Amino acid sequence: MVGRDRRGALAPILGVHDHPRMDEEGQRPQPAQPLPQPPPQGLGQQPPPGLGATPSARPAPPRDGNANAGWLVFTGGVLVILGVFLPWITATGRAGTFSASGKDANEWAFLILGGFATVRGLSMARPQMFRFRLGTPLIGGVILAVLVAMRWSDLQKGLDDLRTLPGVTASVGIGFWAVIAGTVLVLLGGVMAMQRRR
Repeated sequence: MVGRDRRGALAPILGVHDHPRMDEEGQRPQPAQPLPQPPPQGLGQQPPPGLGATPSARPAPPRDGNANAGWLVFTGGVLVILGVFLPWITATGRAGTFSASGKDANEWAFLILGGFATVRGLSMARPQMFRFRLGTPLIGGVILAVLVAMRWSDLQKGLDDLRTLPGVTASVGIGFWAVIAGTVLVLLGGVMAMQRRR
């Protein structure tokens, strides 16, 4: 009795052909679920920090007011340079016409200041070409104005001496008038540039 009960309690022994075959396909895995997609961003939404394209830093375009001031300074500097080589005094007498330019009087200060104004004005009008930030046009214009006032007094004395000669007429030449016009333009451009900085 004991033997029969023990054999009945034991689990049935599987045979050789009762095991699953090795080449049988097992249970196929479930396909991977797709990851959740972030919600679409609206026009007014910004991506979180660290995500998204970083806007590239672009140089700000030059202001129109500063460019206009630069062209005034540039034109004034060119006029000053040209004026040095043109006649400052023109005298007419029996022997003919005589003229003297600023170059004849060694007025190199006007050439230097005119060249400075030309380069500085071009750098203000076209900053993408090159940079030149040495000094300010207003200071150069003030120095030009002081020199013009001093030379005007000297020219008037020279004209008075020439007019004392019989049959001689003398006047201020076109070169000095060009220097005066250039000085005014440099001053105007310098004032405009200072106002744009405020």
